[in-house]
Amino acid sequence: MTHHHTASIPNQPLAPATPHRRTRSERGAIAVWTSITLFAFILVIGLGVDLSGHTMAEQRIRTIAQEAARAGAQEVAVPIDATALDAGRAAHAARRYLDAAGASGTAQATGPTTVAVTVRGRYHCAFLPIIGVWEIPVEASATADLTPSYQGRSS
Repeated sequence: MTHHHTASIPNQPLAPATPHRRTRSERGAIAVWTSITLFAFILVIGLGVDLSGHTMAEQRIRTIAQEAARAGAQEVAVPIDATALDAGRAAHAARRYLDAAGASGTAQATGPTTVAVTVRGRYHCAFLPIIGVWEIPVEASATADLTPSYQGRSS
């Protein structure tokens, strides 16, 4: 026969732990840590917001460049059935599109059937000015080719 010995535990509440007294060098350490962590957190969030905004600005000017190039490629030389651009009218039409869109850039006919457009702009940052970054440049280029078609088929 085996005997098991059980200890009895007194039915008394545990004494509260004595709090650690902070020394003078430890005072304010939590506030400093919190401040640094909060600043880093805001910076990371701001970086995400501003990089997303920059991407959206790039997409916008890329679309403007593509549409301006298409507008220029519609300016064909006379007679109507010609397969060449009127270079002056094509560049002017593309620049007119840029002006209407409120964008700045360049447009030119780069060949007998091609219009090239480059748009430049700036994204104004929302959060990054806290570290001195006020704006980020954006640029996009596009080309459009005149492709004559007859009865729905490219010629």
